[in-house]
Amino acid sequence: MLTAFAIDIGQIERDVSSTGLSIVRPAETFLPLCEAARGDYLAAFKAARVEPPKKAFRPSDLVAGPWRKFAIGSKNGVGESYAQLLQTMYFDPTGSSHPSLSRLFEVIIAVRNQLMKVAPDFGSDPPRHGYWNASRVHHYPRGGGFMMIHCDTYFPVRLGGLPFYQVMAPLSTKGLDFSEGGGIIVNRQGERLNTDEVAGLGSLVVFDGRVQHGVEDVDPHEIMRFDDEGGRLAAFAN
Repeated sequence: MLTAFAIDIGQIERDVSSTGLSIVRPAETFLPLCEAARGDYLAAFKAARVEPPKKAFRPSDLVAGPWRKFAIGSKNGVGESYAQLLQTMYFDPTGSSHPSLSRLFEVIIAVRNQLMKVAPDFGSDPPRHGYWNASRVHHYPRGGGFMMIHCDTYFPVRLGGLPFYQVMAPLSTKGLDFSEGGGIIVNRQGERLNTDEVAGLGSLVVFDGRVQHGVEDVDPHEIMRFDDEGGRLAAFAN
């Protein structure tokens, strides 16, 4: 599958080793997939109700439909605390109701598993693997959606010092869906990169979660509305 999109795992490994990140520009056929995946997300976004932030769910619950919740404040999920304001929608990574998004998650998971040198199906059976493919879209609303610059510490410790590969697929376009802010990664050389400017829709951004990263305020001059389709979108499956 990765060959079909001309994704070179060896080059990604070299880039991440030397700079902390890799901007991957797959074959031209990847852009239409990302555009269709964005459409799948927006259709689900319009239909899904918002669940309480602390309400738990199981991966198997996602078969019935996506799970949408807000992540606001500094105590969300596992690991270190850092301030953030966004909404997240979790999906069944093989769901037939969002075929293009499922295909994109399949690519993201394949890249991650090859980089981590684990079985191709790793994460598909949580009880057996002790890990699940948290396939989701982060949606930073216009009006100030953000994530504080931070370094991941929880998963790198569990991985025993191995790189914590984060694989992100941008699903929005700066200058069209939002105009200010965006994803930030500080590479090992200290260079501060806006991933929505140097990568964007139709690319993959792979980085070591141990380097500084976050999201600068998205269009803070706008009035925030959580039902707004605009803003910064990015797909993950770690």
